[in-house]
Amino acid sequence: MLPNEKILFEIKRSPLALSYGLRDLAIALALAWLCWDALAEVPFWDSWWLMEQYRALATRFLWEGAGIPASWIAMALGLVAVLVGLGAVRQLVHELSSRYRVSGLRVLACKGLLGRSEQQLYLLSVDGVSLEQGVLGRLCGHASLIVSGRGDNALRLDFVRQPDEVRGKIDRLVLARRSKV
Repeated sequence: MLPNEKILFEIKRSPLALSYGLRDLAIALALAWLCWDALAEVPFWDSWWLMEQYRALATRFLWEGAGIPASWIAMALGLVAVLVGLGAVRQLVHELSSRYRVSGLRVLACKGLLGRSEQQLYLLSVDGVSLEQGVLGRLCGHASLIVSGRGDNALRLDFVRQPDEVRGKIDRLVLARRSKV
C-alpha cells in the first residue's frame, strides 16, 4: 500500500466460489470410498455382467484366471482419488485466499496463501467495468466484473456479490478521480 492510500471498501465474494473445489472434493471422497470398499472385501463390481465377459475373454485368449486383480483396480482408484483430492484442496485454498479491494487510487485483486499474486489497476487508467452474469449468477446474486484499463490491461473479479452495486461504486470512484485531475 502507498503511504497516502487507504482501502475504501472490500468487495465481498459469493460462497459459491467454493463450489468447484467442493465438487472435486466430493468426487475424490467417492473414489476413495470405492478404493476402500475394493480393498476391504470382494468389490461390488465383480458381479457385473461386463466383468464376467472380461474374465471369459481373458481366459479364452490368455490363461485360466488371467485378468486384472481387484486390488490393482483399487490402487488405481486410490491414486486417482489422491490426485483429484489434491486438486480440490488447491482450488479451495485458492478461492479462500482471494481478496478484492478498492482503494482511493486503484483496484486490487490479491490471491494466494503461501505464494502471492497481486494484480492492480489504477483508477486513472480504468476505461470501464463490464459485468458477466449467467443464469445461476442471476438466481444467486453474483457475477464476474471485468475492470478494463488502457491497452490490454483488464482485471477479472469472479463471484462478486451484489455486482451492480459494486460496479456503480467503482464507476463513481473512477469519475471522481478523473474530475480531480
